[in-house]
Amino acid sequence: MFWDSIVSRTRDGAASLRRLLRLKSPTSQQNKEALRDQASLLFNLSMLFAVTGIGNAIFVVLNFQPLDRMLLPVIGAVIVTIYGLIVTASLIWRRTENAFGYLRLARLLYLALGIGWGALINALAYYGTVDQRALIIGLALGVVSTPIICVPAIVAFSFFAPVALLSMVAVALLGIADTVTTVAFGSYTMFAIVGIVCTNIAFEGRSKAQAALRREVATVNIFLREYQEGSSDWLWETDAVGRLASVPASLAAVVDSKTAIHQEWRLDTIFGATEESANHPQLTNYLKQHVAFRDVTATARLGSKQLWFNLTGHPVHSVDGHMTGFRGIGRDVTERYEADLKLAYLAKHDGLTGLLNRKAFVGRVEKACEEGRRFVLASIDLDDFKKTNDTYGHHFGDDLLESVANRIRSALRPSDAGGRLGGDEFAVLIADVDFESGVSGATRLSELIAERLVLHGHSVTPSTSIGVAALEDTADDASRLFFKADLALYRAKADGKGAVRCFTRDLEDEYNARLVQEGELAAAIDNGEITVVYQPIADLFTGQILCLEALARWHHPTRGQVSPATFIPVAEASGLIDRLGEWILRESLKRAAKWPSSVQVNVNLSPQQLVSGLFPKILANILQETGLSPSRVGIEITENIFVDFSDNVLVQLSAIKAQGVRLVLDDFGTGYSSLSYLQMVDVDGLKIDASFLRQLPDRKVEAIIRTVTRLTADLNIHLVAEGVENVMQLQWLRANGVHFGQGFLLGRPKNSPPVDWIDHLP
Repeated sequence: MFWDSIVSRTRDGAASLRRLLRLKSPTSQQNKEALRDQASLLFNLSMLFAVTGIGNAIFVVLNFQPLDRMLLPVIGAVIVTIYGLIVTASLIWRRTENAFGYLRLARLLYLALGIGWGALINALAYYGTVDQRALIIGLALGVVSTPIICVPAIVAFSFFAPVALLSMVAVALLGIADTVTTVAFGSYTMFAIVGIVCTNIAFEGRSKAQAALRREVATVNIFLREYQEGSSDWLWETDAVGRLASVPASLAAVVDSKTAIHQEWRLDTIFGATEESANHPQLTNYLKQHVAFRDVTATARLGSKQLWFNLTGHPVHSVDGHMTGFRGIGRDVTERYEADLKLAYLAKHDGLTGLLNRKAFVGRVEKACEEGRRFVLASIDLDDFKKTNDTYGHHFGDDLLESVANRIRSALRPSDAGGRLGGDEFAVLIADVDFESGVSGATRLSELIAERLVLHGHSVTPSTSIGVAALEDTADDASRLFFKADLALYRAKADGKGAVRCFTRDLEDEYNARLVQEGELAAAIDNGEITVVYQPIADLFTGQILCLEALARWHHPTRGQVSPATFIPVAEASGLIDRLGEWILRESLKRAAKWPSSVQVNVNLSPQQLVSGLFPKILANILQETGLSPSRVGIEITENIFVDFSDNVLVQLSAIKAQGVRLVLDDFGTGYSSLSYLQMVDVDGLKIDASFLRQLPDRKVEAIIRTVTRLTADLNIHLVAEGVENVMQLQWLRANGVHFGQGFLLGRPKNSPPVDWIDHLP
């Protein structure tokens, strides 16, 4: 391994030496640059060698004895002539830049120069005296050492080889035979050889490094130029007073050039102070204090348009430490800045209406509470918006929301705030008013919103329910205030469309009582306090029981029986109706499975049970659990289900029918548009509301019942009269062809009712 390494290094050294001693025409830009570097250094050395060489040659010839020998002046004249030719060739190169031709000619001239100096040293050795031997040897050593700092190597050795050989001949002519002198001269000659090689190797490395650096600089300049041409970034430089040394094209294209020229293109005046440019004073301070800065935002104007720029710069100092200006990079960030402004706006505003969004509006209310300001909060909800959306489409609904928002915005003072909290919910902060004035403002806002509006060819009159609340004491915070306003809003919606209601303590008491009821009802469902009773539906002529309606009852541990009219609305409002309804359905079908197959069971369905869309699946699972035939099950729906009627409701009712379960329309005649929904929903029966029977024998009521009877016959569905409580009603129904009835006369709701016949039927 050791000898292999030695051999390898020797081969590498020999290859390097051959490369140094070779002078070839350049074949690449890199070779041209290397030759140019060598020629440039040789030019400087040639000027130095010529001055010192001519002086030395003249001095030696004139001051060396004997002067009567004409050979010395002739040789000296030849040397001076060669130096003149070298200078001439060098000056020609400076004009033509032909490095290869210059080096090739220099090789020949330096070869001739080496022969000339060798001849002169030999002549001196031949004619010199014993006393002059040391001087001759010194001259020989000096001439031999001259090419140590010469490049390229081929030129250096062209001079060195003849002068070294002839100097050794001269030493021999001097008759000095001692070993020390011979070895010393030989060693010095070898030292000169090594020096020439090392100098040229070092220069070659330096030349390659400089060439690589030049290529990198050129590449960077190309990229930089392309970057400047295709980017919004630009380089800038100022003098000591802040004037731009040159105006970047990217900057000149976007700023008001007339103003900039008038301001002498001063950096601190082009980027002037504006309300949006809070960083401009910083820029001025940095420039005055000669401090580097980074990512400073400044503005400039192009006509009426405001532009934003990002500036980074650092001071530039002269060799003696004086500040000569600034240098840096600028970037047009107008698009990004405007995008950031838009994002900041969208972060605080509703995208559809432009009002404050929930987070931003709540923040305004919180700030007003912290400041202890007098203000009124109005919580606003559009009446029947879902119905409008479903009827006319979502685009119509969006336009309606925008129109309402515009009317809210038009009513706001600069100190007020309006927000869209979500969906069709809005809120308004009426600032610096007492409660009475705030209520008056909310009422005027309700009237403004209710003005007739034409959208997409449809005339609509928007209606809003508004709840108003105000801070009552320092303990109230924003969440408490929103709670109060929402309670007032719920009361406004319960009282009808277009109502404005104020928060009162009674509303909070009712709310707290409802919370208690919800908790008790949830516990009642878990603890088995809810039971199911059944009321018969019978044939009015034969007394046969055809169906039993399942009715929920709640026996409270302390308050006794709680009316369904009380706890069913609580269950619907709290979301407990799903649990309660599923339990009643399962309990009823399980019980009906034990009855005779001729007896059916009806179970009431709340509209809230259809919100989740899961009821058809729940019904199917319970039918499978109990094994009860679907044909023995009837689902009673009230006309309230059509108030918020939607495709989702229709799909679920169709799914119920598809299972073979009957649909019965309960309390028929108490709602609105009853007949129109008979076209949409395929019902199996109607139950006429008990309020009609209580008004018998009113002539109009009799006509209504007869009409409904004929309607059901034509539709081939059955009719049940609710509220049969006396014999007169029973006889009238029989006389007018109503076959089925339900009421206290036929049987009260019982836990264990008869399932065959009513034996006491008159």
